[in-house]
Amino acid sequence: MTDSIDVSPVLGRPRFNLVSTFELLVKPITPVTAPGFEAVARTIVQGYFLTIANTSSTDIRIRLQFAATTPELNLADTVTIKDVTGKDEFQELIPTSNPKKYIYDLSIPAHDTALVTLLPDVTKPEILKAKNLEIRGYVEIALVSSTASPIDLLLTPEHRGTFVPDSLKPPVPDFDQLAYALPTANGSSKFTLTGPAKLNKEFKNEVKEIKELEKAAENKLPETGPVESPTVPSELQRVLGMMAQRLDEIEQRTTGNGNGNGRSFIEAQERPNVGQRVVNHQ
Repeated sequence: MTDSIDVSPVLGRPRFNLVSTFELLVKPITPVTAPGFEAVARTIVQGYFLTIANTSSTDIRIRLQFAATTPELNLADTVTIKDVTGKDEFQELIPTSNPKKYIYDLSIPAHDTALVTLLPDVTKPEILKAKNLEIRGYVEIALVSSTASPIDLLLTPEHRGTFVPDSLKPPVPDFDQLAYALPTANGSSKFTLTGPAKLNKEFKNEVKEIKELEKAAENKLPETGPVESPTVPSELQRVLGMMAQRLDEIEQRTTGNGNGNGRSFIEAQERPNVGQRVVNHQ
């Protein structure tokens, strides 16, 4: 998640892209300060709906990240539903090390569409009775795995809500509804995601070569070993060390370990006899 040096393929960290804001509500649509106008302030139950179309020819696995600060998002008051096959599947968000962020993973087949819904849990009577749930935040998306990268997706975020009457007793009252699209962070429905993909043949050969060089270098390291910087991730430090080792070996092959007897890349029989050519043309 850096703009200068991308280490995601090395460290396996997904690269998140901002999608949109979200707002969950179980609350009167407007505050009422004067008595007798309570009927104007109908209670609305509002949720977040995100339609994701996989336009590529490969199956993908993506990750959504929901972030909310004031108030924080929590599992007790929310429910998450996904629909990929036409059947609703209820799953909970997964907490992260940051208490303000939760993630949600799902797989989408090639040329298929999924719907992810984050809702207030109105199956709990206390939430409807309190009429005081309001959670605002933002959503991010990342490509976790695929057989190709980049991947083009079409995203459509929406808010959908239902106005709930004070009494739910028979006869069944009317439930007015609303739905409106949300602006996306890039101003478009099309999102191009890049991230971890299966290694191609060329990169597999490169990894094999690096591992061989690393194994050969193990016997040359001092007994105390290198001092690892606490500010650099160990995996990244290992990769940088292997790159330095490869550069060192190339230098040794061309300079002969610094003794002046380096091997030339052009063999003697391949060199033109410049002096003889000049003599023959005199």
